Amino acid sequence: MNTYVAYQYDGVFKDQAAIDANTISYKAIVNTLRPGDMKYKDWNGDGKIDPNDMVRNDFTQLPLFQGGFNLGASYKNFDLTILFQGAAGAMQYVSAGESGNIGNFLLDIYQNRWTVENPSSVHPRLANRNDQYFSGNNTYWLRSNDYIRLKNFEIGYNVPGQALSKIGLKNCRVYANGLNMFTWDALGVYDPETVNATGQYYPQSKLINVGLTATF
Repeated sequence: MNTYVAYQYDGVFKDQAAIDANTISYKAIVNTLRPGDMKYKDWNGDGKIDPNDMVRNDFTQLPLFQGGFNLGASYKNFDLTILFQGAAGAMQYVSAGESGNIGNFLLDIYQNRWTVENPSSVHPRLANRNDQYFSGNNTYWLRSNDYIRLKNFEIGYNVPGQALSKIGLKNCRVYANGLNMFTWDALGVYDPETVNATGQYYPQSKLINVGLTATF
């Protein structure tokens, strides 16, 4: 469900020598190979790259596993609650489509790009939106979306009663809490909780609150 077929990424043509040594035909998808172009796997072994080499993905944007962990503790007048949440088994498509003349490049793509000065055999050269055959629809752009997030925490302190009686209070609690505090994820470029198929999603805000509750 919700899966689709894609070319299987197989590295990058680092230089002209790599192109000259290539024995697989790319004529069905591009007229001329250039250094920095992406390699695809000849999945059916017929000596050429064409739509017959596209393979259905095993994973989608929907995680196979989701879960959370609640922790509560107290010590003397202090109390603490923590909520961790996470997911595993999803693949996020990292879109390169909205880049070039139409917008900015993702920093991760820009920093790792193939250049003449720093030729890479792993990351391709930049594309202007979708003007290259490797701009999309291949597994290079799919990344693990596994994550663990400190979703919420609160720490509080109940002021002792003997101190409150002197100022006319029955009880008083001072607290601080936070939302979306820390995230450990494999994606690295988008909020891992994105609900957008291409990852273009405004990240969730990190919020910190401090306050007190008092009863007179």
